[in-house]
Amino acid sequence: ERMDSDEEKLLEKLTEKGPKAQAYALAKSRFKFVNSSFQLILSIATTILGLSPYAWDLASGYGAKWFGGSPESREIKDSLLFMGVITVFETITTLPFDYYSTFVIEQKHGFNKSTVRLFITDKIKSLLLTALIGGPIVAALLSIVRAVGAQNLALYVGVFVFCISLLLLTIFPVVIQPLFNKYEPLEAGELKSAIEALAESVKYPLYKLFTVDGSKRSNHSNAYMYGFFKAKRIVLFDTLLKQASSEEIVAILAHELGHWSHGHTLLAFAVTQTYFFASFYFFSRAMAAVDMYRSFGFRAIRGTKSPTAGAPIIVGLMLFFSTLWTPVDHTLNFLLTLNSRRMEYQADQYAVALNKADALARGLVKITFENLGILDPDPWYSTYHHSHPPLVHRLRAISIAQESTSNKKLD
Repeated sequence: ERMDSDEEKLLEKLTEKGPKAQAYALAKSRFKFVNSSFQLILSIATTILGLSPYAWDLASGYGAKWFGGSPESREIKDSLLFMGVITVFETITTLPFDYYSTFVIEQKHGFNKSTVRLFITDKIKSLLLTALIGGPIVAALLSIVRAVGAQNLALYVGVFVFCISLLLLTIFPVVIQPLFNKYEPLEAGELKSAIEALAESVKYPLYKLFTVDGSKRSNHSNAYMYGFFKAKRIVLFDTLLKQASSEEIVAILAHELGHWSHGHTLLAFAVTQTYFFASFYFFSRAMAAVDMYRSFGFRAIRGTKSPTAGAPIIVGLMLFFSTLWTPVDHTLNFLLTLNSRRMEYQADQYAVALNKADALARGLVKITFENLGILDPDPWYSTYHHSHPPLVHRLRAISIAQESTSNKKLD
């Protein structure tokens, strides 16, 4: 049976990109194995050598020298110094891997557009933002734990995290992201008109349309939406504009609108808030466990008035979330991954209902090829690790949904 021109082009693209995608996936897999192995060895060595207690003693020593006062009165300041030491240590140990990922793997497979200068600048900006934003948040959190103790801790922390989340969601796209990328209004034309028409047809309160210079760092493409109430914004990577046609981009955005229509963003936000509430509830039950601190070389005393048995609160948080809570975290992440895959299918079906099935399928194929994605990875690995279903499965589901929609119209 003779193939049409679109099928011939697709086969040619598959023949060209298929081996490259496999090589790219294999390179990333090997790198991830080496990186994870190193981090595991480093974590074990840190525990055996007692580097964490040493880091606290180092921070506390400098705190006594710079701030004076009793250890209790300067605990928050010492904790921020401790976090600074940990952050510097982690930056140094992860920097070679970040560099290799960017300038060897991504460069070899044609994605990296960053320079060494930009790479270093990004790292410096990230560290400064961590200190300027993360520092006050950590200080406020520690103050809450000190003031409240175990009683009703989850409630107070839950309210605090909720307020901080809203603040960060507000300032991140308008204050922080522009520090790293340039955002410009999408030029008037066919694409802009089509997106505005799509938004109007589904009553999406579109406020502004932007393009972002994603090509400044990478050839990978993306598109996303953000904003509260009637101030919704859509952002398109400039790489996406080069990789897909206007019709395909509109179809991809119809998929994103499916997430909005089904309330997936609000659900994710609610799940995140519930997660913090639950985790701090269990932390409040474990924060006074003397054995947890002593097992890792920290001093702790039974029967003290301190909510964390005389140990620093920041240490209690670090030990709880890195040890006791880790199995729960992995289980919850797996469940969230399963739910994320379910939501992707729902969003695809929403786009199909808007008569975007063919364009969406073509767009997904194009961006998967251009990003060297694997079409049909190992099902067990994909189920656990990938938040999006494999392309082959999505195309099959789109085809079934399209056929079902057509049958309903005939009926």
